[in-house]
Amino acid sequence: MSVATTGTIPMPQVMKAEEYWNPGQREAFLAFADAIVPELDGAEAADVLSHLPVEASDRQRELAPRFAREGFKSTPRLLDCAAQQVKASLSPKVAGDINLFLTLLSTRPGCLALTGYVGPFAQLDRATREKIIFGWFTSRLTLLRKASAGLKGITLLVYYRNHQPAWEAIGYPDGRPDDWTRPSQGGEASPAVSVYDYKFENEKIAAQPSGSEIIVDTEVLVIGSGSGGGVAGSYLAQRGVRTLIVDKGIYLHPDKVVGREDQGYGLLYEGEGIMPSEDGSINILAGSTFGGGSSINWSASLKPRHFVRKAWSDKYGVPYYNSPYFTSDLNAVCTRMGVAVAPIRHNVGNSLLALGAQRAGHPVEPVPQNSGGHTHYCGKCQLGCISGHKQGGVVSWLRDAAEAGAAFMTNCYVERVLFDKNKRAVGALATVDGRKVKILAAKGVVVSSGSLQTPALLLRSPELKSNKMIGQTLRLHPATVVTGYYNFPIKPWEGGLLTMVDNSAEMVDKDGWGCKIEVIASSPSIHAAFSNFSSAKDHKSRMLRYSHSYTMVIICRDRDSGRIVLDDQGKARVEYTISPFDQRSLIQGILRGADAHLMAGAEAISTVQTGVPAFEAASLGSVQPPSSGAPAPAPPTSDSIYTETTQVPATWTPVQTVPRDLNNPAYKAWQQKIPYICSIGSAHQMASCRMGGNPKISALDPEGRVWGAKNLWVADASAMPESSGVNPMITTMATARGVARNVARDIGAVEPLQLRSEGGENQARL
Repeated sequence: MSVATTGTIPMPQVMKAEEYWNPGQREAFLAFADAIVPELDGAEAADVLSHLPVEASDRQRELAPRFAREGFKSTPRLLDCAAQQVKASLSPKVAGDINLFLTLLSTRPGCLALTGYVGPFAQLDRATREKIIFGWFTSRLTLLRKASAGLKGITLLVYYRNHQPAWEAIGYPDGRPDDWTRPSQGGEASPAVSVYDYKFENEKIAAQPSGSEIIVDTEVLVIGSGSGGGVAGSYLAQRGVRTLIVDKGIYLHPDKVVGREDQGYGLLYEGEGIMPSEDGSINILAGSTFGGGSSINWSASLKPRHFVRKAWSDKYGVPYYNSPYFTSDLNAVCTRMGVAVAPIRHNVGNSLLALGAQRAGHPVEPVPQNSGGHTHYCGKCQLGCISGHKQGGVVSWLRDAAEAGAAFMTNCYVERVLFDKNKRAVGALATVDGRKVKILAAKGVVVSSGSLQTPALLLRSPELKSNKMIGQTLRLHPATVVTGYYNFPIKPWEGGLLTMVDNSAEMVDKDGWGCKIEVIASSPSIHAAFSNFSSAKDHKSRMLRYSHSYTMVIICRDRDSGRIVLDDQGKARVEYTISPFDQRSLIQGILRGADAHLMAGAEAISTVQTGVPAFEAASLGSVQPPSSGAPAPAPPTSDSIYTETTQVPATWTPVQTVPRDLNNPAYKAWQQKIPYICSIGSAHQMASCRMGGNPKISALDPEGRVWGAKNLWVADASAMPESSGVNPMITTMATARGVARNVARDIGAVEPLQLRSEGGENQARL
């Protein structure tokens, strides 16, 4: 990833489209994008404008007419952004397939073969192009399905992520978030937490003479600074181990965070905000920055369920997970980050989930937050936390490590682990700011690069080729969404991101394979890409209702697995196709999520499934009397009738949240249309180098050592035996603490030492 600077603000560097696509490909892409986000006029534009909420701000009213009229091709710069996204996000093979598709569309015979119309594609009228594209979405030909879905997603992501007039027209505020300074319902705002002044070894690397061999010396090298690496690195540094923590991402200082998607997703995530699987069936969000996923996650701090812990111990021979040691590690990481529910002030979306779930009879509860006792009412924290309330690694673990004398390097891409003749890990080869660096680690290497990059690094290390389980058994918590549209403002970008969970679909299988129903971290491009798409005009119209919506994310504890492989350039790629078993779990989550929306008073409910129209609930009455027995009370007209469903502290909902009838025949008929297939994403990656009691079923031994190597450990989410079934940050951190304890014992550094001053003898040395 290249970083440009606009003024003093770091932003992703965007290539020119002509550097990547030829003229025919550029023309074909614009023709496709114009059918997804079209320029409209006359009655069509007026119809879109009619969906502007009455509560729209003056800024929205100023920009909405332009939003209705203009489309993707109205802004030439967006074509550059699209080329950049394709190159950054897709593997060379998948990008090659997309580019071949565009090439075929740019020719008359190719267009005829793919569309049935004499082309090129760009010469067909918009209505015809839109009709063709909708046919591709459900085509039996894999190339057409895969290419059209991928191009639609890229078009929507790029348009709503990079075009400021569009995101402001739909109500999303530009600039740094300030909602954390004014929590809802009388919560007290906390002042911003001071930022630790990190020092990085990169400056020493840059000072070395050009062409010289650069060697960095340390005792333990920790590769990765996220939820695993931060915890492991701090644990070791606090025991006097000279520790170097490196990360391939950059450090975006909180003062430089602007709260915009184009910066946040572009600089802080893998693939500049999206990493599709090789078959295009799942789109992955994964952190790639100093602090890793802990810097951009949604604050959810759930512990794994008892049946998961028992299964990991019994099925895979890792007794640690069902022991007091793991319990102690869970409690320790939660204590350090101040994990609690008491400070939460729920935003409207999370409050509506609580209300609708309770009315539908679902078990629902607040999600503990790692906010250090602060209210942390911030809706843009997935783009970088500016308040310091969220106790991610940069605020907690990495600071602890720094104060104990650990050293750090960013923009450090580790190519492979180095071994001596006895297969003992002794360091790594890396590229730091474009320069080759050899890192020597006298006591060993801890790999904490996450479930995508940890197996990739180990696969790039030829000494480990005998370990056949590296990269296997990948779990992704595949997720889909259900969006509800309401007749009052929700502003889903304000307030705590994920503070409530509906557990009604958690046990759809007796062994604990099911779904969590939560609230998604909302932003325009994510909302656009995961919104129902029945027509281009309808999609634009619904985007104007964004401020009056909130989206549930249905997160599946996947039983079945995929794997991590290397592409021709040695980069991590994901091979994963959701199984029919796990699809069924997701469908049950969708149905229960829709019920919760209906009972919270949604006017319309939509999934992201092709061919399933939004359910227009506004015409339904509210709850109906029973069909037998004594007459029921009159249907409620406000929440004052439903005090028994509003007992979760710090929730708040408008009086318009009148429940509708779950047994209405029209609603039941709509639910029957939901097929056993859906578009999916993933924000959690686990188990790609799992621990186990046998090298035939696991990449690591039960204490985190890599089978077939010495002094090489893994301490991150990839070490989990299976999917955690809950947001995995706490499980990852506790696992890393347990592995770090094993490392400390193996190298003779069991007892914690008194903190040493900065510059002490336990720092890494050039």
